[in-house]
Amino acid sequence: MPENKQSTKTIKPQDAFKMIEKHKDDSNLVILDVRPEDEFKVEHVPGAMNLDYDGHEFKKKVQNIDKGKNYIIYCRSGVRGEYFMGIMKELGFPHVYNILGGFVGWKVSKLPLSK
Repeated sequence: MPENKQSTKTIKPQDAFKMIEKHKDDSNLVILDVRPEDEFKVEHVPGAMNLDYDGHEFKKKVQNIDKGKNYIIYCRSGVRGEYFMGIMKELGFPHVYNILGGFVGWKVSKLPLSK
């Protein structure tokens, strides 16, 4: 992951998985699932924490998390993830990656799941 320059982009599920595997012992990488909590509870990306987007509350919620960390973000299909990645960029988060196709893209790629 880049150290100095800002990086916000959408990446393929396989690239997100590689990034997660490479940094699995690194507390500097946070996986954010922005789907509703009930969807998160059914299944999610291993190691993800749920930050339910909750309509227009996302901006307020995300202001309380550490801007110094690197984030992989996903929603159900990738659209909201892209939108929220933009909000995080506006708020000064330097390294945010959105998973292309969101959770659906992850699941279709047959990547690991947690329940």
